[in-house]
Amino acid sequence: MGNTHKSIKKEDTIDISAEASFIWGIANKLRGVYMPDKYGSVIMPFTIIRRFECTLEKTKQKVLEAYKEHPNLPKALCKASGYHFYNICEYDLNKLLSEPNLLKENLRNYIMSFSENVKNILYKLNIFNEIETMDRAGCLYEVVRAFSEQDLSPERFDSIKMGLIFENLLGRFYQNVEAGQFYTGRDIIRTLVALLLSEGCEGIVGPYKTIRILDQAAGTGGMLTTAYSYIMGKYPEADVLLFGQEYQADTFAMGLAEMLIKGQNGDNYKHADTFKEDC
Repeated sequence: MGNTHKSIKKEDTIDISAEASFIWGIANKLRGVYMPDKYGSVIMPFTIIRRFECTLEKTKQKVLEAYKEHPNLPKALCKASGYHFYNICEYDLNKLLSEPNLLKENLRNYIMSFSENVKNILYKLNIFNEIETMDRAGCLYEVVRAFSEQDLSPERFDSIKMGLIFENLLGRFYQNVEAGQFYTGRDIIRTLVALLLSEGCEGIVGPYKTIRILDQAAGTGGMLTTAYSYIMGKYPEADVLLFGQEYQADTFAMGLAEMLIKGQNGDNYKHADTFKEDC
């Protein structure tokens, strides 16, 4: 298994504690508005929004131009963005701050300007309820400003790093949840992937093959991301398709976000209870 370990990125050498702590620090702006166990209701969806925004930044102008020519052609807009998602609003979080009196309305319009798959993620996290709550409490501007200053681009944080940030935040927000809702450690995931693909897979895994990977308790997609990175590291010519199911809304939303950014088909990542529904 000597070559196996070289093919799996060493997540244990990645330190994302500073970034996760900074995002966690934004929760201080919610004191008195939310109980501490509800901070995640704001921090997680806004982290996802900023992640999508940073991902789309380089192709933003292309999408706006494509929208003027083809307003009713989602495929053309996806082609312009370079991803399976897009946003057709001229604003971003930073520009929204220029009109503080219209922030709530403009933020809602900005979110509604995402493609349907992204809007569905944010709907599951009740984003509009949280915006209303923060606006009434007078902390919406400061929360938006804080997130607008975060660089969550894929160039800085690939899917593995971003997954670690998500899981770090989830661990802080939901440290008292029932057993069984925590996430498999990345060292365990690497070991599982290495064992799974160490031998006897020649007919399944290899160059130019289409390889399908399913995790029916996918969480934030850690197992899928690690397996994807492992296979692509060994066989960059392979076509790796990821499939997952996850029951908890927060983790599903984060996993789906990373699948879309990775270029995967979001329809293959389902919000469902695997014990009751095999998608």
